[in-house]
Formats: sequence, C-alpha cells, structure tokens
Amino acid sequence: MNKVSAKDALDLDNPYKVALVAMLDDKNDIHMTLLSSLMNKGEDKMMFGEFIVGGSKKFIYQNPNTGFFIMNTNKEFWTGKMHFTHSDTEGEDYIHFNEMPLYRFNTYFGVNTVHYADLIDISEKQPLNMGGIIKNALKVTFFKPFFAGDKTKKVLRPWSQKFLAALAGLMFIGYVGEDGFPKIVPIIQGQSVSSSRIVFTMKPYDKMLSDLKDGARVAIYGLSLAMEGVLVKGKFTKAKGDFGYMDIDTVFNPCPPKHGYVYPEVENVAVTEF
Repeated sequence: MNKVSAKDALDLDNPYKVALVAMLDDKNDIHMTLLSSLMNKGEDKMMFGEFIVGGSKKFIYQNPNTGFFIMNTNKEFWTGKMHFTHSDTEGEDYIHFNEMPLYRFNTYFGVNTVHYADLIDISEKQPLNMGGIIKNALKVTFFKPFFAGDKTKKVLRPWSQKFLAALAGLMFIGYVGEDGFPKIVPIIQGQSVSSSRIVFTMKPYDKMLSDLKDGARVAIYGLSLAMEGVLVKGKFTKAKGDFGYMDIDTVFNPCPPKHGYVYPEVENVAVTEF
C-alpha cells in the first residue's frame, strides 16, 4: 500500500483543489460527488468536512469502499482507494476545517461533520497530460458527428448538453474496477454529441481505463473552473478507433441549492395536508 508523503500532504491540505469521490449509491449504481475538502489525516487516513447535506454522505457508509481523484492548482493529480469508517462532530479536525478561510467565510454554512476513511492505496503524483488531452479532444471534435446516436431522445436539457460539449471544461469517468473498488479517470477530451450521448477517446489514459469493460455502468462528471457541474450515468460502449461512448439514462444535478435527479423526471406531488 502506498501512503501519503509529507510533501503530498501539503497539496492535499489545500481546499483549493478538485477532489472527486466515486461510490455506489443506494441502488448499487456508480455515483460521484465533488468533495473539495477531502484530504489526508496522517499517512494512512483520509477525511473530509461536510457542509452540505446530501445522499453521498449516506452512500459512503452503505458501501464504504470508494475511489478518489484529487487535482491541485498546478494540474497535478492523484488517484486512490479508501474505506470509510466513521464520522465525528467535534475535535481537532472539526476545528481545523472550520478555521479554513474557504469554509469559514465563503460557504453557506460551516463544516458540521468530519468523515473518516482508511486509505487503501494512493498513486504517485502525476501531471495532467495536456498535450495528449488536446490532441484527443480535437479527434473527438472531428469524429463526434459519427457518434451522435438517437437524436430524437431528449435526456439532457440544452444548458447541460452545451456544458458537457465545451472544450474548456473538465470531465471524469467513474466505474467499478476489477478489484471491486470504484475508480475515477480523467477523460477531459470527452464531449456530449447529442442530448443522450457522450463520446471520448480512451487515450491519453488508456492504461488507467484498461479494466473498463464494454457494457459497464459508468458515471461521468462534467465540471467547469467555476465549479458548475453535471453528473450523468449510463452504459459504456467500446467503439472502433480508440473511441468509447456512454448512452445517458440518468442525469443528476450536484450543485446547490437544489441537488438531485433531473432525469428521469421525478413527479412533483402536491402537498394537501399540513
């Protein structure tokens, strides 16, 4: 098992980063959430501070085996696995989170709970392969008309479709790896090609994606530098020419103030009794 080095700990303690966690939801489907407060506690523990209540905080205890992706402001990243164990609402870590300027001054509420996990493994720090990403993003842009799929199927709303097609955004795919742990891989070259499909190349991170099987359930998290996000889920299909695509069957809004499922639409039931 790799552990967190003292040098890496300085980066992980910085709240100004991208930190995503992949898990299984209450339907045993792959799910991802943005947890920028995720950091190490010592060399073999992880923790994050909760300041927004959501389903993911329940999922991590129903299925404690999770995967994470952390990227600093220098576009260097780590991936890893962890097993959630418990939470606390007081103590030195609770104070540490609430004294951070980002959570003290710039959030709706302070951190109310600290969640802890055993670190199973963490990769070495590596830079994003920007050259490979740009090359493959151009490849996707050129070939995506051939992968449009069923254009009559309306899943994404116009804003979300445009957001997931933007070349300036970030994109990550989550799925369950061969060892049973969810994992996250950057697919920043990916783009929506219709209201119901996202296409991407396996490169430049084809080695990391080598255990992604045809027909697997996957989740894709689109994220902007302004921290706007869209989470979509569906079936992965391998295609010729190093391409793969996901047909979207579920859309989740991960952003406050109203996070939740957008598609399939949930019927609003009138309140008749008070």
